[in-house]
Amino acid sequence: MRAAGRFPWLTVSVFVLTTLVTAAQFAWPGVVPALRRQPSMVADGEAWRFVTAWLVHDEGARQIVFNFTALAIAGTFVELVLGRWIWVAAYVIGGLSGEIAGIFWQPIGAGNSVAVCGLIGALASWQARRRAVPVLARFIFPLACFGGGLVLIANRDIHGPPLLVGGAIGLLGKAPQ
Repeated sequence: MRAAGRFPWLTVSVFVLTTLVTAAQFAWPGVVPALRRQPSMVADGEAWRFVTAWLVHDEGARQIVFNFTALAIAGTFVELVLGRWIWVAAYVIGGLSGEIAGIFWQPIGAGNSVAVCGLIGALASWQARRRAVPVLARFIFPLACFGGGLVLIANRDIHGPPLLVGGAIGLLGKAPQ
């Protein structure tokens, strides 16, 4: 690991912000419709919703637990081994690719899973480039990730594009040992 001793403050900050806004949606039910992805947002000039949709969750506890766990794990690893710039690029560009696909494939929705999939894709690229790991072990996760991304795209699932985009961004990071 390249960043021994560093604290993943970026991951923690995004986790806390997402937690606060997600918690607010339970106190004020109007938060989700105000921040989620929906086709009218483009026509109404509300492009910011491509990002605010990551701060609320419209599918309940299962979605929240899965997304927050994945953010904590993938976010920490990406931040510590690939760095914060790769983290930001994978989260934002990967997430935006999922939101754009969402306008066509799942017009109404919310949750940070698409952004987290960008992080997972970046992590898979890092794993594929690890020379210190036996070849089979090195490629199981990346093959599952990128093969799964292609299957998701074929099935018009918004999580496919961010996995592949995040994977491409992960290649920009320093090669692991």
